[in-house]
Amino acid sequence: MNKVYDMDELYSFSDEWKPEFDGFCLTIDNFYKDADTLHDHIMNRDFPLWKYNAERDSQNTKDYYDCRINDNVSHPTRKYYADMDRLIHFCRKYYWSGHYTWSNFYEFNLFKSITIDDKRIQHYPHTDEELTTPDNRSTLNMIVYLDKNDDGGTAVYNGEWITNDERFNLMYPVEERFTVDRIIPAKFNRCVIFPGNRIHGAWVDDYSKVKDSWRCSQVRFLHPRF
Repeated sequence: MNKVYDMDELYSFSDEWKPEFDGFCLTIDNFYKDADTLHDHIMNRDFPLWKYNAERDSQNTKDYYDCRINDNVSHPTRKYYADMDRLIHFCRKYYWSGHYTWSNFYEFNLFKSITIDDKRIQHYPHTDEELTTPDNRSTLNMIVYLDKNDDGGTAVYNGEWITNDERFNLMYPVEERFTVDRIIPAKFNRCVIFPGNRIHGAWVDDYSKVKDSWRCSQVRFLHPRF
């Protein structure tokens, strides 16, 4: 049976934030007020394949499933903007101190392994901003971990940029080209924000956990405007 829901209620931010900043990454635990309901809402849906084309040779559906959900906020409300203003307040404190823009979408990456179990193989590293951009002028990557595996997180790498061919194969032997600078640890209902000018990618510690269940993370990009 179909259900109706209030997006403001489903995506309401928690009142229990205690942001922590380590000089690079801003971490906010207990990000959503009712993360369990949001988790169930996502997991009880069908997942459309992401960057997939049946006419192109891709490992998506062969070695793994890579999917993305996009929900449009078609009528942003005062509460929606009030919640986002609260978040942007902390971004201004640690990064660009001026105006930010973002897309009014809720976007979720969903990943599940079919054959991959080698930790040396990780998600294809990429950037979301020019490497030469200063941290305080960079697009900010916002990730909210919404699976209950509490495994891995996001790897930040040292190294030089490579061409991103993840449309053919999302997975890459990262140790052949990069060294890990840090792992930002995943935790259910944890939001992390960091400059997108660093080479980074999703990191899985235990692939058995993402064979039995889905890895799920919300992504959003916060763009400074000068």
